[in-house]
Amino acid sequence: MSAQLTSRINGIYARSIYLPLSDFGRELRTLSRRVRKVERGQRATLPVADWREAIDVRPIRIVAPEKNSGDVNLGELAVLASAAAATRAGDEIVEIGTFDGRTTLNLAVNAAPQYRVFTLDLPPEAAPKFDLAPGERAYVEKPRSGRRFLDPPPEWRAAAGRISQLMGDTATFDWSPHVARAGLVFVDGSHAHDYVIADSDTAFRLVANKGMVIWHDYGVWEGVTRALDEIEASRQLGLRHVRGTSLVVWCNQ
Repeated sequence: MSAQLTSRINGIYARSIYLPLSDFGRELRTLSRRVRKVERGQRATLPVADWREAIDVRPIRIVAPEKNSGDVNLGELAVLASAAAATRAGDEIVEIGTFDGRTTLNLAVNAAPQYRVFTLDLPPEAAPKFDLAPGERAYVEKPRSGRRFLDPPPEWRAAAGRISQLMGDTATFDWSPHVARAGLVFVDGSHAHDYVIADSDTAFRLVANKGMVIWHDYGVWEGVTRALDEIEASRQLGLRHVRGTSLVVWCNQ
């Protein structure tokens, strides 16, 4: 079976089977915890919406479907791939937080060919401006940032060639060449509250008119959850928690 066909099948499975089942599983776990009076994770208060309420439905491909610790899950990857495939605003896609480059590669594979993907990661030797969240230093001190797109399979080299890897602290990086140019911004850097606030402010500057911002780990990491709740409370932007995921989406209308 060709890599192109396999990636299409992966996309159909991830979006049409895995994501709905993930939502059903979350509901069952939530109900079970309520019955048992068990508290786990962060209390998510943002309104919940189906991903199709914000993103046009277009065919997607999923490459490197296997999840490692620190990656988005398969359903979340399907939503991000769908957002990339539907992107028509601006001329860039920006990812804040590269990690192993799995999401980066999928954004590039699904975006229209005219889009360049820029991804920024914190170098292991850099001193961060803000304190990192407890437990996330391991995500900074990884063997190789962006390894999934730096050495891609032959079938995805053209897409990987449209990825530009940037290194620096997301809170102090000079984003000026990218202001108002991104049709999609994915915020998945440090989970510490101060970084989420700073990275969100950056995303709002980078996103083009009619573009979209997506955050990861809402309801999972305390810093992310608190920061996004505060942003919505103060700015009333209409942030929406994507059903069955830890993603939050906002459209710059």
